[in-house]
Amino acid sequence: MSSSQGTKCDEFVADDVTSNRSNNTRRMLIKEYRKIGHGAFGTVVQAFITPDKEKWYGPYAIKKVPAQTEYKSRELQILRIADHPNVVKLEYFFTHVSPQDGKVYQHLAMECLPETLQIEISRYASNKLELPIKHVKLYSYQIARGMLYLHAFGICHRDVKPSNILVDPTNGVLKICDFGSAKKLEQTQPSISYICSRFYRAPELIVGCTQYTTQIDIWGLGCVIGEMLIGKAVFQGQEPLLQLREIAKLLGPPDKKFIFFANATYDGPLFSKPLFSGSPQQRFEKHFSHAGPDGIDLLMKVLVYEPQARLSPRRIMAHPFFDDLRNEQYFFPRGQTQPVHLPNLFEFSDFESQILGEFADKVKPKRDTVETDN
Repeated sequence: MSSSQGTKCDEFVADDVTSNRSNNTRRMLIKEYRKIGHGAFGTVVQAFITPDKEKWYGPYAIKKVPAQTEYKSRELQILRIADHPNVVKLEYFFTHVSPQDGKVYQHLAMECLPETLQIEISRYASNKLELPIKHVKLYSYQIARGMLYLHAFGICHRDVKPSNILVDPTNGVLKICDFGSAKKLEQTQPSISYICSRFYRAPELIVGCTQYTTQIDIWGLGCVIGEMLIGKAVFQGQEPLLQLREIAKLLGPPDKKFIFFANATYDGPLFSKPLFSGSPQQRFEKHFSHAGPDGIDLLMKVLVYEPQARLSPRRIMAHPFFDDLRNEQYFFPRGQTQPVHLPNLFEFSDFESQILGEFADKVKPKRDTVETDN
């Protein structure tokens, strides 16, 4: 029986609930009350947990995946070390035998945010409205900042898309979630190219590259920024190879050299005849008309065939497109007439400051322009 439908609660006791903060393990009662997602990997439910029925912790989003798979241990390992304001936090983890099928499932209890970026984009698009440009900047910057952190560890998310990004539209906070496809990339080790949801899949993956880098996430970020601007996925190929055709319509055909370095054995279509008139710049301007010159410039430096030519996270964060966030540190949440302070976008840990290096000064607001209206 699937009693997690509707509002009926599922309760069970788990013996090995480990806190990711303290590493302490104890028995807890888990109370699931809402199914919030499901995919090839398993399900996500909203739940509260308690050690004594007096103090309830949560709500958490609990992701359940079959235990004994390489993926589940990978996701758990990554979430156990990740500690960043723009990466979803793992609070507890435990295993439990499902009464439905008698199999052991790994449960990851993570912090909850009210919605995904996908829901936020759809809400505006279905009302024929554009996501305010300040919101696009606020969300894009935080994704880039989360990537700066993950990529410093060699961790590649490998499935960047709006439904894998959590947001709280009331305060503008964003967190990258769903590390089910994530992997620490090793330079000499090949990785599968058939990864990442099709509309967000980088061109090198489409042609079968297996020695890719974290720059595939940067392509995904470019697709997400574009989607926030136009309210729908930028490249919608009906099948994997037609995805390249959609990309070629905007960027122009891929260069032979790019194909050779991505996958020397690729013999699929190259779409080498230009599919559109005008220059790529004109096509970008037409396609993303309300992005403004800085937005167009950023997209043209991120949605690039050559992975190494795409901007790195720190260069993205320092881009003039985000000067607005540095200069005016507030925004208007959806439906609100009063401005709200932006989340802490520029308070970097020592680790982040180290990765930013000489870009730290370019990323941070100029102190004298802040709070001058008091």
